Parts: sequence; structure tokens; C-alpha cells
Amino acid sequence: MLNPKIKIAIAGVGTVGKGLIDLLLKYKNKQTKIEITAIASRRKQEFKGGIFRNTVFFSDAKKLLKFHNYDILVELIGGEKGVSKDIVFNALREKKNVVTANKALVSKFWNQLHSLMEKNNCLLKYEAAVAGGIPIIKVIDEFLLSNKITKIYGILNGTSNYILSNMLSYNKDFKDILSEAQRLGYAESNPKFDIDGTDTAHKLSILSSLAFECYNNVSKIDNEGIENVDLQDLEIADSLGYKIKLLGITELNNKNINNFVYPCLLSKDSFIAKIDGVYNGIVVESNFCKKSCFVGEGAGAHPTATSVLSDIISLSKKRKNCFKQSFKFSYQETSLQSRFGSYYLRFTTYDKPGVISGIANQFKTFNISMKSMLQKETEIGNSKDATIVITTHNCFESNMMKALKKINRLNFIRKKTVYFRIENFK
Repeated sequence: MLNPKIKIAIAGVGTVGKGLIDLLLKYKNKQTKIEITAIASRRKQEFKGGIFRNTVFFSDAKKLLKFHNYDILVELIGGEKGVSKDIVFNALREKKNVVTANKALVSKFWNQLHSLMEKNNCLLKYEAAVAGGIPIIKVIDEFLLSNKITKIYGILNGTSNYILSNMLSYNKDFKDILSEAQRLGYAESNPKFDIDGTDTAHKLSILSSLAFECYNNVSKIDNEGIENVDLQDLEIADSLGYKIKLLGITELNNKNINNFVYPCLLSKDSFIAKIDGVYNGIVVESNFCKKSCFVGEGAGAHPTATSVLSDIISLSKKRKNCFKQSFKFSYQETSLQSRFGSYYLRFTTYDKPGVISGIANQFKTFNISMKSMLQKETEIGNSKDATIVITTHNCFESNMMKALKKINRLNFIRKKTVYFRIENFK
């Protein structure tokens, strides 16, 4: 039997909140009636329409701590601290269901939130916290019924993907494309979390915790961003048959979990490499279904709001909430030092004899073998330098870092060596 009416309180009417209200104004479903009993918004806004007839408006979301006339709290403020945390934890303690798009909060307080759900027989839904309009949370949750997930990887941040795609397409530097992304609303005025990989790490923490039924703390995820990706490397990678993408990767390997976020080279023929612009792309590998691929808008008002509304409707159809334990296993999280894979290396050196042999000697010492090499001359001021690009066969990250430390001290090295990992995803 479906609930005839569901009462919701909305906290936060920014981009996603406005998108949700827009959808609710157009939403028509005889089986599920949604009533907005409260809206908390710092900004003074005008709300028109019959759905606001019985709505109470608050300028301070803290007022929701003492407001009880709702079935579902919809938290769209964001941030892992402050009022967003207070009202979410309070709602769960009050045995209310919660829908949120707050990846920072969910990833940091995964255990505490699930403990509250179990104790109070209520649910927190967070589809909108990862990949915008791609229903990846529901997919993973369903997979756990019949599939053992072994790996998830993909582009989880549309802003970084937009920047990398357009740097190459329009032959512009990082700062120029970032400014353009901010002007178009694809990047925040302070885009730090998008470009330094933090946003991707938050989302990866959630996906990993859900897929492997354990808590993968975001603070333990090795994380690198795209701030130092140079147009030159995008162009060279392109000439070698690769694209550079910022990926989040989580993989279960026996009793170990690899959780990594970094920009890497992918073959142009791979599924993920073909996803450009603000789109997200995710691949889920499992024992029975092998490989499932998903692509969609990773951000924006309506795509993200669609996931929020989907969670609201899903909760409205549950006559009695059922809690599903999702942190019952324990695994050891590995570090990047244990990674075994190939690399792209760009050396800036003096153009003189002995350079290649000097690099090769260090590679030999640390058991690293070259796969390909490209050399070209570049003019820097009045000196004539060389750019040497090498790709390697698989080796341990620990060995590569030791080799680069030695190489960067050699007297013919002009600049610190640029390196990117290469992932052989199809």
C-alpha cells in the first residue's frame, strides 16, 4: 500500500534546491502526494504556487531543530559541519527519514549515520551526493543482491572533466578554462575541492563504502588533483593515443581495498576517455555482470534534483523502513606506494650526451623498463634544452618514486620530472 501523502521539509534553496522546487511544481503523481511543510533559506525568495499553501518559511535552518511536522528532511545546504550536520543528525535521532546531496557529510560520518539509522529504524538516502543524475547509488545497492562488485572507477567530477576536455579542445591553459568554467557556472568561485580531487574523494568514499560494505574513510584516500596538468602533457598524451582524465578508483583485492584519486592517461578507445565536458562516467565491474557502464550529467540543478526527488518518492513507498547494514566487513586500505602499473614521464633536460643513459641507469637500479620514448628539442631563453617523454611497462609505485627522486638530482635535469600514471581500462 502506498502512502497517500508525504510531508517534506527542505533545508537550502541554492542551485539544487531551486531545481527540486521546480520539479515539485511540475510533479504529478496520483499515487504519491508530496506536501512541503517547511522551507529554510537564508536568502529571501518568493515562492509561488499552491504547493506552498501550508508551508512554513524559516530564514535560519536551525529552526528545523524544533520543527517536527515532516516525514522527510531534505538537506541541500552542504558541508560536513555546522547546521547541515546538526539538522541531519537531529532528524535521524527523531526517527525521521533524510534525503541529502551532501557527499562531504555522508562520507565523513558514514558509521555514525548508519548507526543512527539502525538504532531508530529510519533511512538516509543520498543518491544525489554522487554523480548528479546518474542513479549509481541505486545501481550499486541492487548489485549487492546478486553480484559481488570487484572494482568501480570513473569520472566523478564534472568541473575537472570540463577543464581537461576544453584545455585540449581549445588549446588553452588551465587558468583560462577554469575562468570560463566559473563564468558558465560549472565551477564555484572557490573551485578548490573540484580541482584538487577532494570532491572526487568524497564521492569515491561513499561508493567504496557501499560497494564493499565497510567504511572507507575519505581522509585515508590517496588524492591528487588536476592543478598541475599542463597543456603540453595533454597534447603529448593525445599524440600517443591517450587522454588525461581525473579518476576515482576503488578496487577490492582479496582483503585489501585500493582507493585512489588522480589524473591519469587512458587509451582514447576506452569508455571513460570518450566522456568529455561536464559529464560523469562510471564503470562497475562485478563477478556475474562483468562490466556495466554509466554516463550522464554529473552536476546541475535538474540532474541532481532528479536524484533528490527519486529518493523522496522511494521513501514514500516504504510503509515500514528497513535498515540494511552496510559496514559489516573490514578490509585493509592500501597506499599508492603499493600500486603496480605503468607511467608517463616528461623530463626537461640539457641537450647533451649521456642523458638517456643516465635515466636508464636509474631505471635499471629500480627494476623499471621503458616501453616507448619520444625526444624533441625546445627553446627556453638562450639555452637549448630537450624534452624527453617516456612511457614504462608495469612497475611498483614505490620503485618509480625512488627512481624519480634520484633522477631529479642528476646534473642534466632542468626541471622536476612530470609524471602521470597510465591506466589500461577498456
